[in-house]
Amino acid sequence: LLSTAPAKRPIMRQLATLLLASGASGHAALSFPRPRNAADGSLAPWTSWAYPCDMTHSGANCSISFCEHGHDCQGSCPIAARSGVKGALTASNGQACYWFSNGCTVGCARCDGSSNHVGHGSQRFLFKGMSAAALRARNLSIEDPFSPPPGALALNQTTAKSLAIAPNCADPKTAPTVCDPRLRTANTQAACGSKEDVYYYSPWRAPGAAPVIDACGMAGGRFPGQGVGGAGAQFQNSSVMRQGDAGSALPRGPPAAVWRAGDSPEVGWTVMANHGGGYAYRLGGPRP
Repeated sequence: LLSTAPAKRPIMRQLATLLLASGASGHAALSFPRPRNAADGSLAPWTSWAYPCDMTHSGANCSISFCEHGHDCQGSCPIAARSGVKGALTASNGQACYWFSNGCTVGCARCDGSSNHVGHGSQRFLFKGMSAAALRARNLSIEDPFSPPPGALALNQTTAKSLAIAPNCADPKTAPTVCDPRLRTANTQAACGSKEDVYYYSPWRAPGAAPVIDACGMAGGRFPGQGVGGAGAQFQNSSVMRQGDAGSALPRGPPAAVWRAGDSPEVGWTVMANHGGGYAYRLGGPRP
């Protein structure tokens, strides 16, 4: 992804993060320097997209939405335009936020490519007994929804009747280890491992204990031949990449940046929505 000067060790000291909240699914990607899985951002329809809407950008060419059917995906992974215009976005990152591994749970040997939400997805929460609609009607907001006062946020049991929280393998070798509410970024007040703990088997609950399909993600998050799936397991095919391609097999391109020891490089990361969990920056070398 990145080129470094010979015999020099790259150092990252300053991280710039752009957060974009939308919908209920979650995808993220490096946005600066440009990652190699953003190659389709140089093609139409991504080159035709911009936000906000104007005289030359309308409809799907300025709408921020999730790609749910493998087409009209140009507004799915927008990033800052870096044009000096406040709030301006482009689609120059292509579908970089659609490279991931789907259906991977703590303690299992392999991902299944299909289990998007580890048994959950439609649940809702109550804040001091009030639904989101009730909060909006009263013009109330939660100061810190990820760290609410103890006992203030609870699972709405009427929305959780069909939940079946389980790993995607019969005999997981590792149990989730992260139970401290301070280390959990969503549904933090559920008792660890309880039926209300709907994120229990998600990878962040035991970092390093869940497998991946490919270290650099899969186009659309699934195995070749599985096609598009739900909850953002989508990808729009182009002349440079297709659904089911492995990120580690993408061809090398020209260096996106050159870093030298002692530099303070700028790095940007963009998230389309928040699933909860954590993230890390890593440098990946070329395949041997």
